[in-house]
Amino acid sequence: MSGGSPGAPGGGGDFGATPGGVQDMGFARELVANAQVPPPEALVVEGMFSEHDLPLEGAACERLLCLRGALGSAPTLEGDPSGWLQIGLSSNLDLETYTRPPLSLVFTVDISGSMDWEYSTPYNEYQTPLGVAKAQMRELVPTLNAEDEVAIVAYGSEARTVLDFTSGDEQEVILGAIRDLKSEGSTNMEAGLIQAYRLIGRADAETSQRVMLFTDVQPNVGATTATEFETLVQEGASAGVGLTVFGVGVGLGPEVMQAMSNVRGGNAFTLFGSRDVNKILEEDWPWLANPIAYDLTLEVTPSDDFEVAEGYGFPTADREAKLQTSTVFLSKRKGALLVRLEPTAETTDLAVSGSLTYETLTGEEVTDTLQAALDASDDFVFEQASVGKTVALALLVANAKDAAELYATQQDAAVTLMRAAAERFEADVERLGADAGSLRDEVAFADALLTLMEEGAEQGTLYGQF
Repeated sequence: MSGGSPGAPGGGGDFGATPGGVQDMGFARELVANAQVPPPEALVVEGMFSEHDLPLEGAACERLLCLRGALGSAPTLEGDPSGWLQIGLSSNLDLETYTRPPLSLVFTVDISGSMDWEYSTPYNEYQTPLGVAKAQMRELVPTLNAEDEVAIVAYGSEARTVLDFTSGDEQEVILGAIRDLKSEGSTNMEAGLIQAYRLIGRADAETSQRVMLFTDVQPNVGATTATEFETLVQEGASAGVGLTVFGVGVGLGPEVMQAMSNVRGGNAFTLFGSRDVNKILEEDWPWLANPIAYDLTLEVTPSDDFEVAEGYGFPTADREAKLQTSTVFLSKRKGALLVRLEPTAETTDLAVSGSLTYETLTGEEVTDTLQAALDASDDFVFEQASVGKTVALALLVANAKDAAELYATQQDAAVTLMRAAAERFEADVERLGADAGSLRDEVAFADALLTLMEEGAEQGTLYGQF
């Protein structure tokens, strides 16, 4: 099974693709490194998936988006028998012939007072969020050229355009505008985004248009809720404008960031210092600005003795046979979506059929079909090692999130759940053996989170703590 936009150069799907949304677990990791238990909304399965390469093998693909499926069988943390369907995403992009499309970018920069806070903990000292945001913008500017254009909107209590659209080859002008940004006022993020979307309406129609929002995501004037910002971003997306949120600093508001990044054309990354700025440039640029498909929809029909229980990597997907993610981007890593299938009777024969449909950048609808079967007579059976890795990651993060939700009011129950999740993950890694690869690094993260819960560490964000 494979699919994508016809006519793309390349071979068998050796490059990566990943769903939009939150692209890392950086905020949760940073809080753990500072001896805090993350809030549940910081523990995002799709963010964990995006940090790992989760390829599926299959027939050669001649399209820009390659979709492949594979099955597995493994119990949940509670011991319930389950089947698992992984959808792997990759691309036949040929790096030797690739040329990124011209970009129209609006750097939309939060300059409110909190962006100038100097965070210092017993474990780390941080550059100000505004300093990190300016560093990221400075690193992006040299990658631009005369076919690109950049504008800059700054917002505190009010929003203003500090640089109208300027050719990408006028880099000293752009860098000067970035250098002059200074912190002031409260946080009217709504006004900043409205100004950015209004401005990008004047962009070159032949370019790929994207708002890049640099913020600690703590709006306190105008709109403040996740729902309000999701609606605002959807309006921009309907006009063909993508949004990349750079959540900056250890005082992040993850709920609002996540809501905005799940909209069509959206993604989000966390930035805390120079290592993250460098990572964006080395691993994620320019792919973060390169959507290749929209409205990827998976319709799953399991065999009679199974039903769809939940999806992982989809924004909402409980017991729905039709699952959707709004955007797929190019990526250096091969992404994954995962579905858990729950048996309704005693059986060892797992089979699924289904269809995968998406829209290309040119508006073409592409549909692939899926047929797969697996003998699930053993507890841990995976068609490909990647399915076992993806299942292990999904169970770790989903159960850690549940433990974080319990932690505020039921610490003992949270510790019990997190201990079980950490032990199961370590066992999964050992079962995978040499195939575990980068998953071995996550054992330490799970253990550190468990230790913090056992010690009764503070939960929340570091917002205002400096």
